[in-house]
Amino acid sequence: MTDSLTRRDLLKAAVGLAVTAGVTHGVSTEAEAAEPAEDGNPPWYRRLLVGIEVGPTGGNDKDSIYMSKMTGRMVIENILRANAQYLVIFMKDMAFAYYDSKVARKCPQLGGRDLLRECVDEAAPHGIPVVAYCQCQYDSSSWRAHPEWRMKDSAGNELPDRLCYNSGYIEFVKALAAEMMEYPIAGFHFDMLDYGFGPPYGCWCDHCRAAFRERYGMDPPPGITWDDAWDKMLEFRCDSNSRFSQELQAFVHEHRPDISVDFNYHGYPPFNWFPGERPVQHALNGDFVTAEGLPWIFGHNNVSLLPLFMAGARPRGPVQAVSSRGVWDYHDFTVRPAAEMKWEVLTYLAHGAQFTMVDKAYYDGALEPLAYERLGEVFSEARRKQEYFGHKPVPEVGLYYSSRSRDWFGREDPPQYMRGFWGAHVALVQSHIPLGMLMDESVSLERLHDYPVVYVPHAPVLSDREVGLLTRYVEGGGRLLLTGLTGLCDPYGNIAQHSTIEQLIGAWLVRCVTDHPDNYLRLRGSDAGFLTNGVPTDWPILVHGPLAVYEPTTATGHGELLTAYRSQDNQWAWHMSPEKVVGPALLVNRVGRGTVVTVPCAIDAAAVGDYRMPEHRNLIRNILRHLNPEPPVLVDAPANIEVVVTRDIARRRLLMHLLAWSGSMTFAGVAFPNGKRVLPPQMEEPLPYEATITVNVGYESARALGPTTTLHVHGSAITLDTRETHEVLVLGL
Repeated sequence: MTDSLTRRDLLKAAVGLAVTAGVTHGVSTEAEAAEPAEDGNPPWYRRLLVGIEVGPTGGNDKDSIYMSKMTGRMVIENILRANAQYLVIFMKDMAFAYYDSKVARKCPQLGGRDLLRECVDEAAPHGIPVVAYCQCQYDSSSWRAHPEWRMKDSAGNELPDRLCYNSGYIEFVKALAAEMMEYPIAGFHFDMLDYGFGPPYGCWCDHCRAAFRERYGMDPPPGITWDDAWDKMLEFRCDSNSRFSQELQAFVHEHRPDISVDFNYHGYPPFNWFPGERPVQHALNGDFVTAEGLPWIFGHNNVSLLPLFMAGARPRGPVQAVSSRGVWDYHDFTVRPAAEMKWEVLTYLAHGAQFTMVDKAYYDGALEPLAYERLGEVFSEARRKQEYFGHKPVPEVGLYYSSRSRDWFGREDPPQYMRGFWGAHVALVQSHIPLGMLMDESVSLERLHDYPVVYVPHAPVLSDREVGLLTRYVEGGGRLLLTGLTGLCDPYGNIAQHSTIEQLIGAWLVRCVTDHPDNYLRLRGSDAGFLTNGVPTDWPILVHGPLAVYEPTTATGHGELLTAYRSQDNQWAWHMSPEKVVGPALLVNRVGRGTVVTVPCAIDAAAVGDYRMPEHRNLIRNILRHLNPEPPVLVDAPANIEVVVTRDIARRRLLMHLLAWSGSMTFAGVAFPNGKRVLPPQMEEPLPYEATITVNVGYESARALGPTTTLHVHGSAITLDTRETHEVLVLGL
């Protein structure tokens, strides 16, 4: 047990067990430790599409019921029923181990049974890889047993159930891994590598204070200071987390190079600096990057955003998306409609991700047959279509993510930055514009040139290096869209007197309007026609959020930005109508051989805000279509259809994935004084729709996969009628 082992005991046990495991499995030379070549014998996470994670509900030693009914045979029988290709099984959580452990307390209700042994033995005849789940943070049993491992806040208070990455806890996790490496498992999933998701923040324990002083030659800041010392603290937290993960991965690979290692990733939206992860830095940990999509907490748009984001953070992949079969949370024992799960799973796969569905067992360890029956329908279709997944994306727009703006402009209010990024993604998806993602940590001129258009939504903090790269991209013929307060802050997130991108956008900054959120955008009848498709002229469109007032120099201005009336005595003082024009709504500037379009207001943030309207999306679409009028394919379809375009190079074909969300109306429960609460919509059945695809590349044949789909081909125009949740239009080139 952890309360009877010293740090030296744990390290000795870890090394001894791991060496034994390595000998057992024949790992003896450096050459044998290399990962198998992808074209010879690729690892399970590059071969397989869909799997299931099975875990317990609870954690109780006060009765004989908890987890008493779960057996390896039952688990594998249900995995087969669901047509899943791999299993992730809980083996160490916040309370117990579920195998015969010598370093952690075993779940008492298992008695003499070893659940991991049962699972691997039952899985072996079917060739099902078994991945062992191991929880790191919120390991309350270790926290109670080892006060010296506990995280502390800046005042020295212990943070419940959080364990320091710079303490001896790493030795304990290695010891757990060493024990499990004695079994023929295919991999480890290490969960919850974070610092928490809100206050109180850590860690200022003695281990961290000493390590910080050694690295920076100074004491850590006394708390959140938003200065150079805090910049170092953010870096220190990220690096401590990453070092823990990399040391653990190296330990596993040293002794069992055949075993994969992955970590639950929290570098993607909506997470900011709280968990201590950066988008690129932490996506590179592990053999692949995996994260939770979970529409019931992050929204249905995250099903598209997550795989795109992970692929942008780790371009060579692979990536894995995770969701849950429940309606509201992990432990509600509901089962979502099969049509909804099919839409979600096939969306992830269309974007090139592997997919894992989480199923939480009943309290007694039994599994719900209906969940596996419905997943069987979903996974069967996914596996039938396997040849159409995993091909090279053909994006039209590169969406830019600024982690520096996330941390230093968003600070402790993440949506202050992220709404613009979220809204840009939603506008692109609903406009059927395929996209990829660019990260400020890894951006290069080569990466920028991968995209016909680069879109930087509301990124107030841009470094000189980033501005230089964007300028060179445009000078070389690139097309750039900038929105919101992009480039208007210093490196610490403070509004500056001058914009860092004035020469790029062809205008100088007059002022920023951040004190009143009711601002408006208006197009005039004389404005360029490319702006007005689906956007009324001479109508002030509420664009809730900040704006920047620019005076054009080399740019051409279009439209008007208006501020609202200010009223001290009106009960609607923060909901006022437009009063006066303060500057242009849009700037178009030629730079070298390229074009820069700037919309200096929160048009994309408004698209997902409380006052969202279709006109926000339509204006973004109009600008992008002006910048790139003839993409490989141009799609006219309802807004609930997402389009993913990939190129199957080996078979010389272009693949168009059309994904239809057909949700029912939602219920809004008004809960005073906390405002509106809208439950996530459900999709019970696919609905018919029509799409018109204009193909701007030469092709020899066109066919659709779905049995309900009809095609009408007229030269470059293809009309598609279908009721398929996931349709693939295959164009032979």
